[in-house]
Amino acid sequence: MGNRASDFAGLHQGAATLTNPRTGVTGSAGVLDLYINEGFVPMVDGALVYHRGFGDRPSGLSDPKPSLRISPHIFTQSGEVIASRTYPLGQPAPHAGRPLPEGPDPEERLYYLPRRQHWASYFPDRTIIAETGSTIRLRIHNRLAQTHELAIHGAGPNRGDVTTGAIAPGTTATLVLAAPAPGTYLYSDPTNAPVERTLGLFGGLAVIDPDRAWHLGPNGPEFERQWLWICHDVVPEWAKAASQGGTVNGTSTDIAPRYFTLNDKAGFQSLAVSDDEELNERREEDTLPSGFPRRTDVRNFSRSTEPGTVLTGQLIRMMNAGIVGHQLHFHGNHVWTVRANGRDLPRENGSIMADGHVALQQWEDTVSLMPLERKEAILPMFRPPDVVDAVWEARREDWTYPMHCHAEPSQTAAGGLYPGGLVADWVLAANEERDQHHLFESQVDFASDQPHEGSPETLFRQRPNVSMVLDFFSRELDFPDKSEHEVWSFENETSDEGLPGPLVRVREGQLFHGTIKPSKRVHTIHWHGLEPDPRNDGVGHTSFEVTGHYTYQWRPDPGEAGNPNRGGAGTYFYHCHVNTPLHVQMGMFGPIIIDPAIDAVDPPMPGTRRAFVDGPEYDIATETFVGPYSLDPRWHELNHAAGLSGEDAGLNRFRARHFYLLGGNVPTRPRGRRVWSVSSMKANTPQSGRAPTLVRMVNVDYFPTLTEFTDMQGRPVPLADVISHDGRPFRETPDPNGEAPPVWSSGSPLRTSRIASGAAEKYDFLLRPPGPGQYRMTVKFLSWVPGEVRATRTITITAA
Repeated sequence: MGNRASDFAGLHQGAATLTNPRTGVTGSAGVLDLYINEGFVPMVDGALVYHRGFGDRPSGLSDPKPSLRISPHIFTQSGEVIASRTYPLGQPAPHAGRPLPEGPDPEERLYYLPRRQHWASYFPDRTIIAETGSTIRLRIHNRLAQTHELAIHGAGPNRGDVTTGAIAPGTTATLVLAAPAPGTYLYSDPTNAPVERTLGLFGGLAVIDPDRAWHLGPNGPEFERQWLWICHDVVPEWAKAASQGGTVNGTSTDIAPRYFTLNDKAGFQSLAVSDDEELNERREEDTLPSGFPRRTDVRNFSRSTEPGTVLTGQLIRMMNAGIVGHQLHFHGNHVWTVRANGRDLPRENGSIMADGHVALQQWEDTVSLMPLERKEAILPMFRPPDVVDAVWEARREDWTYPMHCHAEPSQTAAGGLYPGGLVADWVLAANEERDQHHLFESQVDFASDQPHEGSPETLFRQRPNVSMVLDFFSRELDFPDKSEHEVWSFENETSDEGLPGPLVRVREGQLFHGTIKPSKRVHTIHWHGLEPDPRNDGVGHTSFEVTGHYTYQWRPDPGEAGNPNRGGAGTYFYHCHVNTPLHVQMGMFGPIIIDPAIDAVDPPMPGTRRAFVDGPEYDIATETFVGPYSLDPRWHELNHAAGLSGEDAGLNRFRARHFYLLGGNVPTRPRGRRVWSVSSMKANTPQSGRAPTLVRMVNVDYFPTLTEFTDMQGRPVPLADVISHDGRPFRETPDPNGEAPPVWSSGSPLRTSRIASGAAEKYDFLLRPPGPGQYRMTVKFLSWVPGEVRATRTITITAA
């Protein structure tokens, strides 16, 4: 793809169609009728599971296509209810969901300028859109034998719920409210929570100001187009009991959903690779982001260099109607998270909230989304920052990247069939039409037929600054609790067969080669949080799985002081992306550290490094890696391809019995066939005259953790100075045109006694002990269904 006018001209042919809305006529004018129905819904593997839902029309249990979710409707300021999949009304809808740009970017070769306030956006089923100033009027008909209810969460005063109250069987209730503030809301039946919403009684509400239709709210951000993602989980055991008139206990934390959906689809259907072309088209329009590469500046999403264009990405509204915590991991680009649960995240003066999460606009490659939680983020759609120049210059086709939940059991269906769960793709477009891809008749075909290559060529291979061979091994290892388990992992020429795999350490700007030698079956290496081209991203369904050997090639993006859009220095990890739930659990992962380039004018003090280009200096001798990890022994007896052919391997049921804190002092990691684990560490005090201790923490567990810092009597101590997340420094970005200073050097550092982390999240923090003595770092392993601590493990910190 070039930036010549002739290259771009073809993109205008048949680019868009005007929306064709129709006025809703269900019931009285200005009222939307919803019918609480029941029926059976086919899952991604073809199994029929009982569901309930808010439908468009009356339907019965025996209906082959029951009405269990409404089509998108819009409440307008003029009092109408309009049925339309797109908004704003009257605006052109992008063909295949892919908005074409205004033209080439004259300031950046191979980039384009998005059209400003032009494209309508598609919305999925279950969506209600309300314009500010409108009145939402819902009439809910309960056609079932149980009492039900409809509540819009967070739409009332003080962000409380607005509800119909109980609706008796066979009766009708109304809900009338003025449209709340612009934002994203979830509606559901809270009866016997979370049972009824798990059975299917849920949906999404987007409130939009028609005068600022391409802005999330009064304070922005501006976007090119938007997407709504609704996550959900299906528990067939609950469904069966409900279908038979039984009472379901929804309070247990020992729950294992069997299916996981995004906008009601999963696996090959969600990814638009089914043989149902109509379904594929709808998914590309309302679920799978796509756009042309552009400049994006997170300091100012409304910035424009030419009339009719804007330097911004696409907005993704995310909500979790499910019962388990999800971790939405984006390959290819980090996203810039701007809002959580109806509150704009600040651009400065951030804080650590009481639950341990950070309240500050930030880059994330893994977005934590707990049940009933709502978040909004901008997907920038710029050049993947770690791709090699020659590869980027040669691009002539779409680059497709996955988005998937990193609470890995959610990637399964019916106990296996990876990737058959909560998945999506996003596309960095090169052409008007999405590239053709192979279609599959079933999820079994898709799961068992991922593309394999023997020893493919590394395209545009260059001389590396750092190279490493990672050989697969399998063996039993002794763990710190005296148990013994089969482990699959990686070794290289200087390491041994241990867990985790060898450390990969590279400086920004250096070219890295990582060669995988599977030795047994097929494997890949995904460099989690680093963002090269798809061929070097290590994901089977967007590139290939390796049977012989392959050399991955990438170059970490060099940072610039004060620039929040550049730089890759931080902490990451690599892992196999083949049958990922099983292979990562088996141990196929290892840490990655990206160091900043050394400033020749202002180098760090002897014995120290900087965490990033304008980051703090830390003590090399006490640098520590910590990786919470739990182990389910049953999984370690499974074979390489367990579940891929349709058999129930139980991969949706992760029931850990062993809990560890992997890692330790980075400079002195011991060699040998052993599990590297940590129970004590050193921290430098200000009185020591040494730079502070840096801890690099990667949650390689599948479920959330909560890390707490106390004295030896258990009293909280704000010991952690959190400086980075997911390989990006926390920065203050209030100045739309100026520098963005890192928070560690600001007047409001993120100092805390607790850090919440979901699966695959990464945090860098400095230890700031108030004085010499001993302190305790306690990691609580939390359940997937919130409400239970599965285990705790501690590290004794000796400060001197």
